[in-house]
Amino acid sequence: MARGKALRRRARARRAVGVAAAVTLAGAGAAAGAAAAAPATAHRQVTTALADCAGATTPGSDPENLTDVDGALYFTAFDSEHGQALWRTDPGASGTTLVKEFGASSDYGYDDGYDSGAGNLVDVDGTLFFTVGGDGDELWRSDGTTAGTVRVKGFDSVGNGYDGDEGALTAIGDTLFFSADDGTHGQELWRSDGTKAGTVMVKDIGSGSVGYDYYSNGPSYLTAAGETLFFAVDDGTHGQELWRSDGTRTGTVMVKNIRSGSYSSQVRNLVAAGDEVYFTARDGVHGRELWTSDGTKAGTALVKDIRPGSGSGTSGPVVAVDDGTVFFPASTDNGGRDLWSSDGTTAGTIRVKDLGSSEGDGYDGLGYMAGVGDELFFAASDGVHGIELWASDGTESGTAMVEDIRPGEYDGYPTNLAAAGGQLYFVARDGVHGPELWHSDGTPDGTALVKDIAPDANGPSPQEVTGSGGVVYFSADDDVHGSELWRSDGTEAGTVLVEDINTGGAFDVSDRATADTDRGTVRVRVTTDGGGTFSVARNKWLRGSSRDVASNGRDQVAFRVTLEPTRAAKRVLRREGELRVTARFTFSSCGGAVNSTTKHYTLKMR
Repeated sequence: MARGKALRRRARARRAVGVAAAVTLAGAGAAAGAAAAAPATAHRQVTTALADCAGATTPGSDPENLTDVDGALYFTAFDSEHGQALWRTDPGASGTTLVKEFGASSDYGYDDGYDSGAGNLVDVDGTLFFTVGGDGDELWRSDGTTAGTVRVKGFDSVGNGYDGDEGALTAIGDTLFFSADDGTHGQELWRSDGTKAGTVMVKDIGSGSVGYDYYSNGPSYLTAAGETLFFAVDDGTHGQELWRSDGTRTGTVMVKNIRSGSYSSQVRNLVAAGDEVYFTARDGVHGRELWTSDGTKAGTALVKDIRPGSGSGTSGPVVAVDDGTVFFPASTDNGGRDLWSSDGTTAGTIRVKDLGSSEGDGYDGLGYMAGVGDELFFAASDGVHGIELWASDGTESGTAMVEDIRPGEYDGYPTNLAAAGGQLYFVARDGVHGPELWHSDGTPDGTALVKDIAPDANGPSPQEVTGSGGVVYFSADDDVHGSELWRSDGTEAGTVLVEDINTGGAFDVSDRATADTDRGTVRVRVTTDGGGTFSVARNKWLRGSSRDVASNGRDQVAFRVTLEPTRAAKRVLRREGELRVTARFTFSSCGGAVNSTTKHYTLKMR
């Protein structure tokens, strides 16, 4: 008995050594070996830096839905351990923390598809509201803690799918308004105070589950103007028109039947300026033009017929600055799109600047606009310089190109315009660097590249530029960490990676294998999330092996591994012809994460 115990102890020791040797990189220290020798159960752990990973990259977490709530930033991101989840960052408090997991990741570590994930984030008087699910079929709220992140109510769907969920969730004071389908009434207007009992349908506008055609699809473009909610909806009788609501059934009414009869006026581009709302619409006589409304029928009117007749003067966007001036691109019969402004009156709706374009010139950049205080920033081309950054105070003399970022006729192409700390942040390319973050105070000297984050001139563009707490957050890929969350105060030194959320480590080993009946081996396909070391643990029937996985800048790496039988296994194979084996695989990512999994295969030999 004592001899049997001793043999079992030596066998366990050999297996432990085999596992450690299999997952330790060439030159790796004891810490990496210890991590590899963890118990044989599915796990994820973080190790010290691994050897032979110099220059390796980790996959990105792809931050999205960046939303400011009282100076803290909430966002959604993916990592190999938690799947799709809600995160929060606050540099003055708790740093960057995981709030709640939603997307149970698959074995490979990726979101299961359209069945999970948070979206439509909105601040409602200091509380975050959002939806969970592919169609946003659950309404949730959060106070920034895991315990305080709770499901409010379930729906068939939340938000307007056809219109891209623009204004899907909108706050007025401490009340949330949103469009949802409860499975009985169809897509209707709802409100919520954050409790299940306080989440109620405001009004059954469509009168039943079938009341909307493919194009209207329920309330959309929800926009708060003062204490009034404006939105577009088709009641099944008048077509899609402008409506308003004070949160009560009787106070939810059509403002005006802009296009008489059952035809839709196709209300779009809603923006609030004080207690009034501006939008574009068609009345059946004029084309798409700028309209305004104070919430009454008499106070809802065409602002100006910029392009007389049935031709459309403007299709948006419409942007309001702090002093209430509304800016928008428009075109007349005599030229291309130019910058216009309006104070809500016909006389006060004017062309601010003739940008020198002509109809048919193609894209002019006027789709990108943002207000900073009383000033408007926008992207435009004057026919000489390409699409560059411009600024306007609403006067012709005060409207000029800020900087020729990419000199000559080439486009600097400013996009992702956002205000933070009293200045503008945007993404542009100067012909030397790739698309990078820039900032501007409206002057040439105050307009500059913030930081060259991605050294590749053809690298991916920063996205989701969002102001929060006086700084700006955005997602960017520095060619090392993948697309992750960054923060900037407008200086190069103050532009930093917030957190490398997705350090990799997820991997998948196929259940299917290709058998070599001459050698008794099987080959299996492996896919890893980034680079690192992949190993097969030695056991009684399988030989241990290890290989480095080079990502070469890729988020996913695919390769094949051969499982080799031990001498003992070969003896069984020669005698029996086949052998069922258990294989344990471990992937140690260059980001420091370690994951293991177990699979079963059948070895065969003729």
